[in-house]
Amino acid sequence: MNHQQEHNDRLRGEFTVWLEVLIRNARTDYIRKVNRRVPTIALEDIPEHLLLAQGKYSALELNSNKHEGFDFEEERLATAFSKLPLMRQKILTLLFVEEKKPYEIAKQLHCSVQHVYNQRSLAIKKLRDLLCKGGDLFD
Repeated sequence: MNHQQEHNDRLRGEFTVWLEVLIRNARTDYIRKVNRRVPTIALEDIPEHLLLAQGKYSALELNSNKHEGFDFEEERLATAFSKLPLMRQKILTLLFVEEKKPYEIAKQLHCSVQHVYNQRSLAIKKLRDLLCKGGDLFD
């Protein structure tokens, strides 16, 4: 074997190993991505007879309680949201209602992306405290 052929064989071997690692990592990433997706179905899409088959709800209960608890929770969330500073309200609205990316919000508000992340974290923490831990919503 000459020197050039040995060099080419070594390069082919390195390329083969690199390609195997690349394929293995791509396969692992794909499997992780697929496993992260949680299949969901809206409650409205479930046939009523399947809900009733569980024996937990009657048709009357399903129709009468449909909006009462949600309206109450929506009101509590709105009250807690109004307690947040205006900048945090704006950031949460842009993130979750307008579905903008943090870098777009940072550009729009003339601040850093890290500031957007920090304000989001503080706002969610405050909302969680007000809603879950019995924080005083009506002070």
